[in-house]
This record gives sequence, C-alpha cells and structure tokens, in this order.
Amino acid sequence: MRFKLTVSYIGAGYDGWQSQPSKNGIQDKLEEALENVLGHPVRLYCAGRTDKGVNATGQVVHFDTDNTRLTPYKICLAANLLLPSDISIVGAEVAEDDFDARFWADSKTYVYRLYVSPFRKPLLDIDHAQVYKPLDIPSMRKACSLLEGTHDFAALQNSGSNLKGTVRTLHKVVLHDHEDGTLDVEVQGNAFLYNMVRNIVGLLVAVGSGKISPEEVCDILKSKDRRLSAKTMPAHGLTLEKIHYDGDRKERFLKLYRSPEQ
Repeated sequence: MRFKLTVSYIGAGYDGWQSQPSKNGIQDKLEEALENVLGHPVRLYCAGRTDKGVNATGQVVHFDTDNTRLTPYKICLAANLLLPSDISIVGAEVAEDDFDARFWADSKTYVYRLYVSPFRKPLLDIDHAQVYKPLDIPSMRKACSLLEGTHDFAALQNSGSNLKGTVRTLHKVVLHDHEDGTLDVEVQGNAFLYNMVRNIVGLLVAVGSGKISPEEVCDILKSKDRRLSAKTMPAHGLTLEKIHYDGDRKERFLKLYRSPEQ
C-alpha cells in the first residue's frame, strides 16, 4: 500500500531534506519515526529536496508499506509523537499504487519572507530574512512581472547543480507587502534550479534597494552570467509552501518516463 504524507518543518537545525551520513537530514528523522511506528524500514520519496536551512509547510512524500493495520490518521499521530518538535506530519492519505510525489507534481510554490527593520526581530528571524533599509516596492513588483514566464535562468543558478538545462517556467512571481513591515515573495514554477528562488529574491532586493533597475533584469537573464546578478539570500527565509498536482499529470508522466518496452 502506498501512502502520501504532507510534512511541515523548520529547516534551521538540519542538513537539508536528503538523508545524510550524519543522520541529520529531515528524511532521516521521518524514516526513523515511521520505521518505529510500522515495524519495518521505510524509504521516503519527496516532491522536492530542500536545502540546508530551508523550511516547508507543504512538502509531499510517499512511501510503501505492507502494514495495513494503521489508518493514515493513526500513522500521522503516532509518528508525530516520535518526531522532533520542529518536524511534523500534517496530512496523510492512502495514494494510488503508482503515485509519485516528485514526478506527478505539476508545479511547486515557494514563499520567501522578509522583514524591513534596522533592528533584529528574533521571532521573525525563524523564517524571515532581515532587510535593514526601506525598499522600493513598485520597482520590485515591476521586476517580478519581468521574471514570470519561460526564460533561461542560468544567471540565477548557483554552481553545484548537475542539471543540464536551465530553461524554466515561472507561473507566478508576486510580492505581498504587509502593514507590519514584512514582505512575502511568492514564486510558483514547474521546476527550479539550484538556489534559484533565493537568487530571485536577492535580485528583487537589489532592485528595491536601487542597486539594479527593473529594466536591467531582462539584460541579466539574457546574459546567463551569474556574476551580473545579486547575492543569494539566506536559506532560513525560504519555505516550500505547496506542491500542486494536476489531474492530467499522471498521463503526462507515463508518456515521458515509460520506456518503449513497457
């Protein structure tokens, strides 16, 4: 039987999602808890591997088990009793036998959170990055619109990735500003390059600070040169908010990944 879980976590204390030799990956903690609940080793497969320090409210994973005594609800409750306080399973359900958390995903939504203040705010520091001076919000919104659509995002990819192509489609890049001085940059796309969202927000902050004009954003993308863009924002401000599943994704997945012999 295949189960689908939705997981929330604060990434600050972990070495990213992926299992680590140190056993300090979020995957390690979840697999250990589920193994104790189900009575057998569990292998989790996630929709998107988050980097060290990155948070999630809507990470999706799947796993298989022959233990059918426990309902999804009971698995969720029992595992949460064994998990650290900064990791929680917030949803569980029985999935189709061929459901794949990663390959059936149509798109992902990330939110990068900022607060503008000359002083640190410890409670916000958990999942917000600090910006010390006021930002030009209209200019940032103009830059957001220029980033939407299909582009070559090589200039917003950090080194260390083994992905071949750098063309991606962003369905949404939206800046939300709030009365309390916090800002949310919501980015939804079909796939992302290494550190791409953190680099997008770094570029937007540079625009808001007057270091880069909105018009230069297109030139930076066309250059494909990471050196011409802005700095990478800290990991803790980034949260994987939601994995979107389209009903037609299953058929598209089978056509793309099924071998001719199958």
